[in-house]
Amino acid sequence: SEDLVPGDVVLLEAGQRVPADVRIVDCTYGALAESSAITGESVPEKRTSVPAAGDPPPTIMDATNVLWSGTSVVQGRLLCVVFGTGDDTLLGQIASKIRCSRTRSSLEIQIEHFVHLIAIVATCVSALSLLANLLAPQKESMATMLTNAATAFFTQVPEGLMPTVTLCLMIASQKMATRHVLVRRIDAVETLGCVGILCSDKTGTLTSGNMTATDIV
Repeated sequence: SEDLVPGDVVLLEAGQRVPADVRIVDCTYGALAESSAITGESVPEKRTSVPAAGDPPPTIMDATNVLWSGTSVVQGRLLCVVFGTGDDTLLGQIASKIRCSRTRSSLEIQIEHFVHLIAIVATCVSALSLLANLLAPQKESMATMLTNAATAFFTQVPEGLMPTVTLCLMIASQKMATRHVLVRRIDAVETLGCVGILCSDKTGTLTSGNMTATDIV
């Protein structure tokens, strides 16, 4: 797969993993591909060399004549043309977005706002302390006045803020662990607490997609 470039022609058979994003030129009848690495669906999907028709036309994600890098062929033989390799594949683009983008949690945003507020208050208190020393009847040396101003500034810094927040999140993680919930990042506990509605469309993974009678009246 390291030697493939767009335009190369590859022949894929059952059991082989797709080395790049490819477009199917020809294939046997009933060819199937397993695309759980991309779609999350464990059921193999039918593949054909004929582009799907429709109005509006289907997106490339729904195209039946395309195979994605990281998927595998379950049944049949397919003759394909490479159109994407490496970071240009769909799987590579997903990996790049995961590496580069990290959304800050609401807890991080609130703590940052609180720290900015504390910094403003501490600066104002330090400036007032320096002004009071300058206007005081008993004059002090500049070194003493700067020391008093610095002391007033640093006394406003809540040194126990981060340990307190971390301890609270650890306690929440421990309580969730008793309910068989594994937490990889501690700050995710607070984000999970802000969730009101969780929407999921994973038929075949989280659900079976079957209706079952549980009670008979």
